[in-house]
Amino acid sequence: MNRSLALCLLLFFLGMALPSSAQDPGETRIAKWKDDRTGAFLLMFDDSWPSHVQVAVPELVKRGLIATFYVCPGKGEHLKFSADWDNKVWQQGMVYGNHTMTHKGVKDYTNAITEIGDCARYIRKVTGAKETKLVSYGQPGVGPKDWNITPEQLKELLKQNNMIDRPPFANHGAVYHWKTKEEMLALADKAITNKGMEYLVIHGVERLKPDWGYQDFWALKQDVFFPLLDALKERQDKHQLWITDHISAHQYETERNTAEVKVLERSASKFHVELKTKADPVYYDHPLTLITRVPEDTIRYDAIPGNIPIVVEKTQ
Repeated sequence: MNRSLALCLLLFFLGMALPSSAQDPGETRIAKWKDDRTGAFLLMFDDSWPSHVQVAVPELVKRGLIATFYVCPGKGEHLKFSADWDNKVWQQGMVYGNHTMTHKGVKDYTNAITEIGDCARYIRKVTGAKETKLVSYGQPGVGPKDWNITPEQLKELLKQNNMIDRPPFANHGAVYHWKTKEEMLALADKAITNKGMEYLVIHGVERLKPDWGYQDFWALKQDVFFPLLDALKERQDKHQLWITDHISAHQYETERNTAEVKVLERSASKFHVELKTKADPVYYDHPLTLITRVPEDTIRYDAIPGNIPIVVEKTQ
């Protein structure tokens, strides 16, 4: 939804109705997660492995799911499939995260500027994103001798490149921590139970055709991966999970945590709703889901926080 539609919204009371509640007509609340889903779940794929292009992306697209792919544009495996990464994968709805250029670590701060900064620039260039578009960052797993900047220096580089550090790998790695579909789904169900956010980090995915004679790093078996995606889609279809990318979840949560919604004017056929947040609109422009009580019904819609009242009007 673009900003003009979000700030001046015309909705039908009929046709978008949800089950009624005890709220007074015009009373509006902000959904905890997009579309008023119970929890949020993030799929993260690391290292630009060939199996991401060959297996993971087609299976995600088939089910209408999205994920964050933490790319290494200077890594050999990425370069072999650069045409797909540059022109196809992101256009299929997938989101890129920064995993450094080569996944070899950083020698010093100057080298970190190249490894981290060039990867951020690559992502924005191929996707056409503005400099202010937030990018997710996932630190690559390298030895301590291969990572030669301080946490403070990393924080400064993330700030310079408008990046957000993702949640840690610990206890969230497929194959490394969790091996079965049931173990991985337990994370998703935890998000539903706690009405919070959970995530799974995946590296390689098993490749059967073509047979390249080797498997990508920590390859997740297809007989686990495919049923896992099916089960996640089922939870999404049941309105239990918002399966999204890291930045979208971060933006939504950040905006929501300081958002306020007010009903400025109400009548039997029209409501003016004001939605504001303290989050910086330059970086935080993700639509929030609002639930408004109308006569005999409840409607759900998305709006970007701003200064212009949202008009909710009955039209026949």
